[in-house]
Amino acid sequence: MMKDLSLLTWKEVRALDKDRSIVFVVLAPIEEHGCCLPLATDLLEGEHWCRGAMAKVEAALDAGCYYLPAFPVAAASVTEFYGSVHFTMRTTCEVARGILESLCCMGFRHIVVIASHADPQHQIAVEKAVRKVNRKYGVRVIAPMGPIFMGAGTGQAEAVERVMQEHADDYHAGWVESSCLLDMDGGYVRDGYRQLPDTGISDRDMIFRKRQLAAMGVYGHIGSPRFATAELGRQLNGNCIDSLCDAVVCFYRRSGYQKYARYPLYRILPLHLGFLGVFGRVRRSKEGR
Repeated sequence: MMKDLSLLTWKEVRALDKDRSIVFVVLAPIEEHGCCLPLATDLLEGEHWCRGAMAKVEAALDAGCYYLPAFPVAAASVTEFYGSVHFTMRTTCEVARGILESLCCMGFRHIVVIASHADPQHQIAVEKAVRKVNRKYGVRVIAPMGPIFMGAGTGQAEAVERVMQEHADDYHAGWVESSCLLDMDGGYVRDGYRQLPDTGISDRDMIFRKRQLAAMGVYGHIGSPRFATAELGRQLNGNCIDSLCDAVVCFYRRSGYQKYARYPLYRILPLHLGFLGVFGRVRRSKEGR
């Protein structure tokens, strides 16, 4: 089934059995992803995981899956690198909330947000919108990607775990995302990715914007693109799809979904400073001519 909700008429949407309908919404940025990956990397990943999860969910449940065109709206902690289109946390939250409230007002009771951008600012902005909507309409929305990124999913394959242990500081456009895109379509990954240098940063330093920029240097990635393979990507994408399916099935049944409903970093108050005007502005770099 898996239908694009935006291609239905309003009468067709009204006629849907909302108790047996699940709506998927992808929220991710247009954002630089180093020298080897396209600006739409997070959107491509979100759409790929969404399609895979919908197929598995429909096989597991007596329910129909619907999706909206992906929304290229996201917050980020590093906003000034060339090529990125970012929004404030406040704007991202309000856009997400507007989308979700619209779906709730249509009567949908099972809504899944795929926030396929791992930056804590984006995950927190999306979760804040989800919490506000669920308080107003009852529990109708889940945003499981933040918890999945933090390890709440179904468990990675042994080969992936081994590479993660050997090359752990892979946060942006490194072997993880390059592998995911190699699996999806090798044409997405530019030639020369194996010649790119390794760049590293600690978990602690990732919360500091200037240290992230320093690690990105002139390349724009944080990690090791040279270790990417399509086989690793197949396993990474498969795990993400399986984890999403598990989250959605549990949420649909309203049983055992709680581990996917709370982003662990949400409770760190300094990460919410982006909602304040003085801290939350987007820094955009302007290319001189």
